[in-house]
Amino acid sequence: MSQRPEFLEFHVDDVTLGALRWPGLLGTPTLVAVHGIASNAWAWDPMAHHLAGGAEIIALDLRGRGMSLDADPPFGIRRHADDIAAVIEQLGQPAFLVGHSMGASVALMVADRHLGAVRDVILVDGGTPLPCPPGPNVDIDAVLDLTLGPAIERITTVWPDRVSYQASWASHPAFVDGISPDLERNLLAELIEVEGGFRAAVSEDAVRQDGRELLVNDEVRTLLARRVQQTTIVRAEFGMMGAPPGFITPEERDRYPQHRWIEAAGLNHYTVMNSPNGAALVAEAVRQNLNS
Repeated sequence: MSQRPEFLEFHVDDVTLGALRWPGLLGTPTLVAVHGIASNAWAWDPMAHHLAGGAEIIALDLRGRGMSLDADPPFGIRRHADDIAAVIEQLGQPAFLVGHSMGASVALMVADRHLGAVRDVILVDGGTPLPCPPGPNVDIDAVLDLTLGPAIERITTVWPDRVSYQASWASHPAFVDGISPDLERNLLAELIEVEGGFRAAVSEDAVRQDGRELLVNDEVRTLLARRVQQTTIVRAEFGMMGAPPGFITPEERDRYPQHRWIEAAGLNHYTVMNSPNGAALVAEAVRQNLNS
């Protein structure tokens, strides 16, 4: 795939945040990439391969994930957005943003709160509000478990060995076509050793706090509706379990005709990022925005 990225650290307030950097060709713009709710910076490795130096890519591990696992709370979409804005300030110039899933909402929040830091935003299967039953007595944690149950189970499980973790992904319905050696490498990169085996370097507290905001916070849920600039959104046909409906349903897509939609036919919420076809499609969407 792409050349191996270098590891970076950014100091924001009193915490240290880890990041990966794929260098770009001379004179290319900076692209800051924001991963999903239970993911990490390695999620952007396939896209970096297909972008082939077309941008300097900085993929930050958000608080509570990956190399930023031990970064103190608070978590939440606004906190992540402010962290990214601080990183962009340290980079010295406004950046393009690309976000997947929850990362799409974070990218939108950066643009909303720190307009001068952002040149443009590209969203990948995210940015629209998650479905949530109305009413004051809704059990938000129960809704979150229903929405993200498999992901929460994955990050809270202690796996006896790396093979068991790989097997859990290989049997995931989103990956019926199998897992490539490159993808396996990236998935295993998120493991840390703990008593009894290995677990994903993802904080359940961070996932739950971020997830609650996605479900109930009006500022977060209206970001895409309030965005004036036309925004490119890549929408996968299928959802997190590899079947319809998509993470963004056709009905939800049709509520935002002011934005530019790119349909990822035959791909799901994971393979739109991790498969060769998905990564190439995302890279091309990014490339078009970088050059527009």
